[in-house]
Formats: sequence, C-alpha cells, structure tokens
Amino acid sequence: MTYSLYPLIDSDRFAPLDAVTNPYAMSAGNPPPALTGRDAQLRQWEVLVQRLSAGRSDQSLVVSGLRGVGKTVLLLELQGIADRAGWVTSDPIEVRSDTDFRAELADRTFQALTHLDRRVGLGERARAFAALLQGFRVGVGADGGVEFSFDAAAPASSGDLERDLTELFVRLGEVAAEHRTGVAFFVDEMQFLKRVELEAVAAAMHRMSQKRLPVALAGTGLPQLPGLVVETKSYAERLFAYPRLDRLDRAAAREALERPANEEGVAYEDGALERLVELSDGYPAFLQAYGREVWNTAPASPITTADVLAAEQLVERKLDEQFFHARFEKATPTERRYMSAMAELGDGPQHSGQVAMKMGYKSASGGSVHRDSLIKKGLIYSPEHGAVDFTVPHFAPFMRRRYPHADH
Repeated sequence: MTYSLYPLIDSDRFAPLDAVTNPYAMSAGNPPPALTGRDAQLRQWEVLVQRLSAGRSDQSLVVSGLRGVGKTVLLLELQGIADRAGWVTSDPIEVRSDTDFRAELADRTFQALTHLDRRVGLGERARAFAALLQGFRVGVGADGGVEFSFDAAAPASSGDLERDLTELFVRLGEVAAEHRTGVAFFVDEMQFLKRVELEAVAAAMHRMSQKRLPVALAGTGLPQLPGLVVETKSYAERLFAYPRLDRLDRAAAREALERPANEEGVAYEDGALERLVELSDGYPAFLQAYGREVWNTAPASPITTADVLAAEQLVERKLDEQFFHARFEKATPTERRYMSAMAELGDGPQHSGQVAMKMGYKSASGGSVHRDSLIKKGLIYSPEHGAVDFTVPHFAPFMRRRYPHADH
C-alpha cells in the first residue's frame, strides 16, 4: 500500500486525528491552509505592481470564474502582495445588488488618503482631496457610523461619476507616484455593478494607464463579468487582463489536501487522495469540505480510502443543506422550476429554448424573463449565445437529488 508523504514526516509517530487541529475549513473567502494552482495569477499581479511602481503601465486584473474556485481568496492574496510592496490598500469592496458603489469607493479612497497622510503628510493637498470628496458626501448614518454617498450638487463635483472618479484617481495617483508608492483597489462580485459604475471604473483606469500612474484595480466576478466590462468602453478589452479561474488540476488538488495534513503530522493513502480529488472535481471549496469531514471521521493517520467512503454521504448532505441550498433559496418558485428544468436536461450548458420547452412553454422565448432574473441574481450565466449554465459547480445534480423537475 502506497502512502503519500513528505520526507520530513516519520510514519511511526502519527497520532490519532484531532478535530481541534483539523486544517480544513469551508468558509466563503477564508484563505485555505495551502493556496495551490494560482501561481500564474499571483505572478501576473506581482509584475503589475512592480511595473507601476517603476512608472510603467500595465493591465489591471478582472478575474472571473464559477462559485467555489477561490476568487475571493485570490483577491486577498493580491492585496497581500500590494501590502508587502509598500502600496496603500484597503479591504475589498463586496458588491451586492443593493450596494451603493459610489459610497464604497468614497470609503476606500478616504482610507487610502488617511494612510498616505500618515506616511507623507498631505498638507494643503488634503484640502483639494476634501473638495473632491464632497462629491462623495460624508455624513453620519443611523447607527452613528460614518456614511458616504454621492452628492452631484457639491461645488467640486461635475455631477458625472465617470469624470469625478477619474479626477479623484488622477490626484491620488500623482501623490502616490511622487512618494514612490502606489494605491490598489479591490472589488469582489463585480458583476453586480451597474453599467454606469463599470463605465466609470473603466474610464478612470484608462486614464491611469495613459498617465502611467500607480493606481491598480483587481476585480473578481462570475463568468459573465469580462463580457460586461468589455461592453462598457471600446478600449476595455485591452485595458484589463481577464484571467479565468477554474478547478485545480490533479497535482494542485492533491497538494491542497496533502500539504496542510502533512504539516499536522498526518498522511493519506494514495487511493484516499485520488478519491477525494475525484469527489471534489478539483474545486477548492469542495476540497475543503471533503477534507474537513474526512479528517473528523478518520480514526487515525494515515487517512484511508475507507475513511473517505465513510464520509462521502455526510459531506454531500452538508453541501446540499449549506452550500447549494443557500443559493436555491434566492430564487422564486418559478425560477426554481426553471433551474429544475435545466438540471433535468443534464449537466453543463443547456439551450435556453429547450429549457423553456421543458417548463411547458410553447415558444423558445417563454422562459426568458426567468432566465434574465436568474442571471441578475448570479445563479446562472450564459456561456454562449442561447445557452445557460449554473454558476455553482455540481448544482444540477443537487437539483435532481433534492428538487427533481417531476415534483413541480
């Protein structure tokens, strides 16, 4: 029997597994114990930061992918790279359908200005920034906290988000360049931005590129995000780089499980690792889910194939009740019928006309209202014209297990 071990581990000293030291955790956006398979994207951002710091231009990043591939985790890693390079950063903006993006940008810009002022002392320049930020009015919310909103009537505001954001970024970039630093903004769930907001971001970043100012943006979102960005401006296709995150390959998936276990003095049988990679399909979120439950059910190291088999149904049930059902609940009853019809047709992309027919509509366009609503909610997307697919991996099997089409 073959065990997959790192050389520094002595198999004679393995102890029974302890739930307290379990290295795996399935929590949205939490960094995994071993980030694997994302070296290309990390290196791409490192080069960007270095080039902008040297007064050169480069493409900011718009990263897309399905749910559960680690987009938010990657965003936090990119923030860490900028921090270590001495750049000014702030927490990512998480966009929702009801997010006031202009207010969030004002908040992050205010944070950046505060950090810059502490480092270099903005002096009189702070007045100019204050005037610009009047267009992103600062007030006090009902909870007593600072509240930001856009005030088109402010004296320094043009009333145009695109123009005002560009001017704000130019001023910010000029100060950063003078003091040999940079500023990075991070936006998660970017597909929920309104078109006017995407246009403003694209225009502002275009100006940064033209003037070679050290202001960078990293945005993440669902697979439709690149298309939404490209539609905003004629130059947007060349303005950003659009890396696509997918499932991990076999080697990276094995390492994501094996490395943190080995650091706790625990090994896997080779067959157990292979079965976990197969069950998770290489998706980072599922790797964490299976790793966590298998660890908690295995009596001792090495973790065996039998241990994995014993935990399979438990993991499937937890994924159904937590990961999948949380998305299912966002849909209306009719939208759920649309999703069950999609799932009934099979895994992968389905023709929207066939989905409509499956629902009982006489025309191919019958389900278009439900399709468009589900796309806006981030539950499905259109990988190509006339096709739809789920944004969550393995969602079709979940629908067939829990909400088969025949039940509606």
